[in-house]
Amino acid sequence: MKRKTGQLKILVIEDNPGDFILIEDYLSEEHASLEIKHAKNFKDAIEFLYSTVFDTVILDLSLPDIKSPEVLVKEVLALANATPVVVLTGYANKDYGMKTLSWGVSDYLLKDEINASNLSKSIHYSIERSRVQRQLYESEEKYRTLFESSPLPMWVLDRNTLEFLSVNQAAINLYGYSREEFMQMTVRDLWVEDEDRIERTVENNFHDFFVINVKHFTKAGKVLHIAVQSNPIMFGGREARVTLAHDITEKLKAEEKLRHSQQRFKALVQDGSDVISIIDENFHYSYISPSAKNILGVSPEKLEGTNVFQFIHKEDRPLIEDKIKFIGKVKSYQLPSYRHQDVAGNWRWLETIISDLRDDPAVNGLVANSRDITRFKLQEKELRESLERYDIVAKATTDLITDYDIEKDSFQFSNAIYDIFGYSPKELDVSRSWWKQKLHPDDYQRVINATSEIFTNHKKLLNIEYRFKCADGNYKYILDRSYVITDANNKPSRIIGSIQDITERRQYINAIERSNERLREIAWTQSHVVRAPLARIMGLIDLLKNQRNNLDNIDEVIDNILNSSEELDKVIRKITNKTEEEL
Repeated sequence: MKRKTGQLKILVIEDNPGDFILIEDYLSEEHASLEIKHAKNFKDAIEFLYSTVFDTVILDLSLPDIKSPEVLVKEVLALANATPVVVLTGYANKDYGMKTLSWGVSDYLLKDEINASNLSKSIHYSIERSRVQRQLYESEEKYRTLFESSPLPMWVLDRNTLEFLSVNQAAINLYGYSREEFMQMTVRDLWVEDEDRIERTVENNFHDFFVINVKHFTKAGKVLHIAVQSNPIMFGGREARVTLAHDITEKLKAEEKLRHSQQRFKALVQDGSDVISIIDENFHYSYISPSAKNILGVSPEKLEGTNVFQFIHKEDRPLIEDKIKFIGKVKSYQLPSYRHQDVAGNWRWLETIISDLRDDPAVNGLVANSRDITRFKLQEKELRESLERYDIVAKATTDLITDYDIEKDSFQFSNAIYDIFGYSPKELDVSRSWWKQKLHPDDYQRVINATSEIFTNHKKLLNIEYRFKCADGNYKYILDRSYVITDANNKPSRIIGSIQDITERRQYINAIERSNERLREIAWTQSHVVRAPLARIMGLIDLLKNQRNNLDNIDEVIDNILNSSEELDKVIRKITNKTEEEL
């Protein structure tokens, strides 16, 4: 009974009709469905092979139109493409049969030994061998295509020497070596460091798959971080490894940046001085940074879930509630400074910036960045009280208060400058040169010399009187009492002064001095000019009193007394006139 082995298309190339009939009978005996074509020579075979695809070609090596068996076999193999070719020969020489196999035929049979069974077996074996070889070839082609077209660098190494046996284009592109250069290298030529660690890994996994991270040099000397996956294979009969090299340099850089970013986040948020909190739509704390412990004295866990407003001073709540109306309208805004209660019940002044990040799934809330400004608030209060005292003092006195910044060459004046000197704000200049221009010429050098001692002799107190020009061109006498403020290097930085208008006092003193001068002149007149005529009168009177009876020229003596009296009268009237002029 014939076996149902499937339909076969077979081309028999045989010039002997008897042999063809015998082959046809053998095949028909073994196959239920069979289509046989007969080519009597090579020319006919060409026509059949061009027009039809066969499952097997049975070839007689003795054809009339080709004398060389080798040429005949190679030509038929080329025309048959992947179709298996079974050679029929009358040569019993085994070496010759093996030689035909080396030319590429699937099998060879001796005509004298063939029968239906071994012919059918040879055909089926040849077909199956061809199918397996075709699958193997396709698999190899797929592997080669995957290997060559892989976007990741790949290579094959000799497992014993670590020489490169094959590299793909991606490896050539990444490392910069040509294929020929790779073939002259071992993978050790790429290693940057840790040679002992890599050698141990290769040795311990000689027959196993392993993964390792290494550093490689490129041809240009650039260092790459590579994640290596290596698997043992047989390659061309050699123990080898196929290796996939994944360049993770940029990944590691990104991880390093992420790590730095996380460190910055930790430094800014977790270890920072500001309190960073996330507030939900109901104004409850969903997160608060550890710095709350330093500022408010309470652990963040105890604040999470509590309402923000329960810790805000009741006087400040209306301001905050009025400001939060902007939520959803602007992305970020600053709250007015407010008081927040700490764990001890004290009030801490906070300054907060709100950022609306409710649309960010990583946050899903309002981010509040709060800074403790309690110390600044206390300083501000002290400064405000100090300024208030200064304003009261400035208003209570008519003195001019000056503040001169040496580095900026800039004066600041109290409002008394308008009353004392009559300058309008437009006429007022704040530079030192303007002030020097208003000094009286007779006082200029004295004032400059006195102020220079601030820098040359480190003088701290300055007390000097001089004249200063007013807006109307007149000069006023002023008393300038100044104190020098120095910086950390003991260098003068500011001069704070109090200037008093002493014009009236100076005028009064000048009047007294002039009166004193008049009195001194009168005293001198009395002591010198009055004494002379008075002495003459007194002498003449004594002469008349004691020697009146012996005088012959009494009339002359009386005339002299009269003349001296008139001279004395003139002196007295002169003194009287000077006194009246002074009064």
